[in-house]
Amino acid sequence: MRTFSRLIATLALSSCCIVTSAADEGGSTIMSKEEVDATLEQGLANLATGRTVSDIVMRHIGVGEENMGVSVVQRSKVEMNGVETGIAHVDLDEIYYIVAGEGTMVTGGEFVDMQTSVSSLLGPMERGEIRGGILQKVKPGDIAIIPKGMPHGWHEMTTDTISYIIFRGDPNKVMEIKTTAQ
Repeated sequence: MRTFSRLIATLALSSCCIVTSAADEGGSTIMSKEEVDATLEQGLANLATGRTVSDIVMRHIGVGEENMGVSVVQRSKVEMNGVETGIAHVDLDEIYYIVAGEGTMVTGGEFVDMQTSVSSLLGPMERGEIRGGILQKVKPGDIAIIPKGMPHGWHEMTTDTISYIIFRGDPNKVMEIKTTAQ
Protein backbone atom coordinates (compact mmCIF):
# COMPACT_ATOMS: atom_id res chain seq x y z
CA MET A 1 0.00 0.00 0.00
CA ARG A 2 2.87 2.38 0.84
CA THR A 3 4.43 1.81 -2.62
CA PHE A 4 1.08 2.53 -4.29
CA SER A 5 0.72 5.77 -2.30
CA ARG A 6 4.22 6.88 -3.32
CA LEU A 7 3.46 6.08 -6.96
CA ILE A 8 0.28 8.17 -6.87
CA ALA A 9 2.10 11.07 -5.18
CA THR A 10 4.94 10.92 -7.72
CA LEU A 11 2.51 10.90 -10.65
CA ALA A 12 0.62 13.87 -9.24
CA LEU A 13 3.79 15.91 -8.74
CA SER A 14 5.35 15.07 -12.09
CA SER A 15 2.27 15.66 -14.22
CA CYS A 16 2.00 19.40 -13.34
CA CYS A 17 -1.47 19.31 -14.87
CA ILE A 18 -3.04 18.15 -11.64
CA VAL A 19 -3.42 21.32 -9.62
CA THR A 20 -5.35 21.70 -6.43
CA SER A 21 -7.91 24.45 -6.89
CA ALA A 22 -10.90 25.09 -4.73
CA ALA A 23 -11.78 28.44 -6.34
CA ASP A 24 -15.03 27.10 -7.74
CA GLU A 25 -16.08 26.07 -4.24
CA GLY A 26 -15.11 29.40 -2.68
CA GLY A 27 -11.47 28.58 -1.88
CA SER A 28 -8.33 30.04 -3.36
CA THR A 29 -6.58 29.11 -6.60
CA ILE A 30 -3.28 27.34 -6.06
CA MET A 31 -0.47 27.11 -8.61
CA SER A 32 2.02 24.62 -7.24
CA LYS A 33 5.78 25.12 -7.33
CA GLU A 34 5.93 22.13 -9.65
CA GLU A 35 3.54 23.80 -12.09
CA VAL A 36 5.47 27.08 -11.94
CA ASP A 37 8.75 25.22 -12.55
CA ALA A 38 7.22 23.30 -15.48
CA THR A 39 5.94 26.59 -16.96
CA LEU A 40 9.39 28.15 -16.59
CA GLU A 41 10.87 25.13 -18.42
CA GLN A 42 8.25 25.45 -21.19
CA GLY A 43 9.12 29.12 -21.61
CA LEU A 44 12.82 28.32 -22.02
CA ALA A 45 11.87 25.63 -24.55
CA ASN A 46 9.84 28.26 -26.44
CA LEU A 47 12.90 30.53 -26.57
CA ALA A 48 15.04 27.64 -27.83
CA THR A 49 12.83 27.49 -30.96
CA GLY A 50 13.95 31.00 -31.92
CA ARG A 51 11.26 33.06 -30.23
CA THR A 52 12.54 36.12 -28.37
CA VAL A 53 9.63 36.28 -25.88
CA SER A 54 7.54 33.61 -24.18
CA ASP A 55 4.50 34.85 -22.21
CA ILE A 56 2.50 31.95 -20.77
CA VAL A 57 -0.69 32.75 -18.85
CA MET A 58 -0.92 30.28 -15.97
CA ARG A 59 -4.24 31.58 -14.62
CA HIS A 60 -6.51 34.53 -15.23
CA ILE A 61 -9.55 34.44 -12.97
CA GLY A 62 -12.40 36.56 -11.75
CA VAL A 63 -11.89 37.91 -8.23
CA GLY A 64 -15.09 39.85 -7.79
CA GLU A 65 -15.37 43.13 -9.64
CA GLU A 66 -12.08 42.59 -11.48
CA ASN A 67 -9.86 39.82 -12.83
CA MET A 68 -6.38 38.81 -11.71
CA GLY A 69 -3.80 36.96 -13.76
CA VAL A 70 -0.49 35.19 -13.28
CA SER A 71 1.89 34.69 -16.21
CA VAL A 72 5.41 33.37 -16.63
CA VAL A 73 7.52 35.41 -19.04
CA GLN A 74 10.96 34.76 -20.46
CA ARG A 75 12.96 36.91 -22.83
CA SER A 76 16.14 36.38 -24.80
CA LYS A 77 19.12 38.65 -24.30
CA VAL A 78 18.72 42.28 -25.36
CA GLU A 79 21.79 44.36 -26.14
CA MET A 80 21.93 48.13 -25.61
CA ASN A 81 21.36 49.89 -28.92
CA GLY A 82 20.84 53.51 -27.88
CA VAL A 83 17.07 53.47 -28.51
CA GLU A 84 14.66 52.58 -25.72
CA THR A 85 11.46 50.91 -26.92
CA GLY A 86 8.61 49.44 -24.96
CA ILE A 87 4.92 49.04 -24.37
CA ALA A 88 2.24 50.28 -22.01
CA HIS A 89 -0.89 48.38 -21.05
CA VAL A 90 -3.94 50.61 -21.13
CA ASP A 91 -5.97 48.44 -18.72
CA LEU A 92 -3.48 46.26 -16.81
CA ASP A 93 -1.41 46.93 -13.71
CA GLU A 94 1.58 44.57 -13.54
CA ILE A 95 3.88 43.33 -10.80
CA TYR A 96 7.07 41.58 -12.00
CA TYR A 97 8.87 39.12 -9.72
CA ILE A 98 12.30 38.36 -11.20
CA VAL A 99 13.05 34.63 -10.94
CA ALA A 100 16.27 34.23 -12.96
CA GLY A 101 18.59 36.40 -15.01
CA GLU A 102 19.58 40.04 -14.75
CA GLY A 103 19.02 43.16 -16.76
CA THR A 104 18.07 46.81 -16.83
CA MET A 105 14.47 47.88 -17.26
CA VAL A 106 13.32 51.20 -18.63
CA THR A 107 10.09 52.52 -17.09
CA GLY A 108 8.19 55.78 -17.23
CA GLY A 109 8.83 58.61 -19.63
CA GLU A 110 6.67 59.03 -22.70
CA PHE A 111 6.31 57.49 -26.14
CA VAL A 112 7.60 59.13 -29.30
CA ASP A 113 5.54 58.21 -32.40
CA MET A 114 3.24 56.06 -30.28
CA GLN A 115 1.35 53.27 -31.99
CA THR A 116 -1.74 51.59 -30.56
CA SER A 117 -2.95 48.03 -30.98
CA VAL A 118 -5.10 45.44 -29.29
CA SER A 119 -3.40 42.24 -28.19
CA SER A 120 -5.50 39.08 -28.00
CA LEU A 121 -3.54 38.24 -24.84
CA LEU A 122 -3.27 41.62 -23.09
CA GLY A 123 -5.96 43.92 -24.48
CA PRO A 124 -5.31 47.51 -25.63
CA MET A 125 -1.63 48.45 -25.80
CA GLU A 126 0.56 51.39 -26.69
CA ARG A 127 4.10 50.99 -28.00
CA GLY A 128 6.99 52.96 -29.38
CA GLU A 129 10.26 54.64 -28.54
CA ILE A 130 10.47 55.71 -24.89
CA ARG A 131 11.99 59.10 -24.06
CA GLY A 132 12.72 60.24 -20.53
CA GLY A 133 12.36 56.81 -18.94
CA ILE A 134 14.22 55.69 -15.82
CA LEU A 135 16.78 52.86 -16.04
CA GLN A 136 16.72 50.38 -13.14
CA LYS A 137 18.75 47.18 -12.76
CA VAL A 138 16.92 44.03 -11.67
CA LYS A 139 18.09 40.63 -10.45
CA PRO A 140 16.45 37.49 -9.01
CA GLY A 141 14.24 38.32 -6.05
CA ASP A 142 13.53 41.90 -7.18
CA ILE A 143 9.95 43.11 -7.67
CA ALA A 144 8.83 45.87 -10.06
CA ILE A 145 5.37 47.46 -9.92
CA ILE A 146 4.26 48.88 -13.28
CA PRO A 147 0.97 50.84 -13.20
CA LYS A 148 -1.39 50.75 -16.17
CA GLY A 149 -0.42 53.26 -18.84
CA MET A 150 3.28 53.37 -17.84
CA PRO A 151 5.75 52.79 -20.69
CA HIS A 152 8.12 49.93 -19.89
CA GLY A 153 10.68 47.78 -21.67
CA TRP A 154 14.15 46.29 -21.45
CA HIS A 155 17.23 48.46 -21.89
CA GLU A 156 19.55 45.46 -21.78
CA MET A 157 19.97 42.00 -20.31
CA THR A 158 23.30 40.93 -18.92
CA THR A 159 22.36 37.23 -18.98
CA ASP A 160 21.28 35.08 -21.95
CA THR A 161 17.68 35.04 -20.71
CA ILE A 162 15.57 36.62 -18.03
CA SER A 163 12.60 34.92 -16.37
CA TYR A 164 9.92 36.61 -14.33
CA ILE A 165 6.45 36.00 -13.02
CA ILE A 166 3.88 38.72 -13.75
CA PHE A 167 0.85 39.32 -11.56
CA ARG A 168 -1.69 41.30 -13.60
CA GLY A 169 -4.59 43.29 -12.20
CA ASP A 170 -7.34 43.50 -14.83
CA PRO A 171 -10.17 45.76 -13.55
CA ASN A 172 -11.72 46.15 -17.03
CA LYS A 173 -11.60 42.39 -17.74
CA VAL A 174 -9.78 42.68 -21.07
CA MET A 175 -7.97 39.32 -20.80
CA GLU A 176 -9.57 35.94 -21.41
CA ILE A 177 -10.35 33.81 -18.35
CA LYS A 178 -8.07 30.80 -17.80
CA THR A 179 -8.89 28.76 -14.69
CA THR A 180 -6.81 25.62 -15.26
CA ALA A 181 -3.28 24.69 -16.28
CA GLN A 182 -4.39 23.46 -19.71
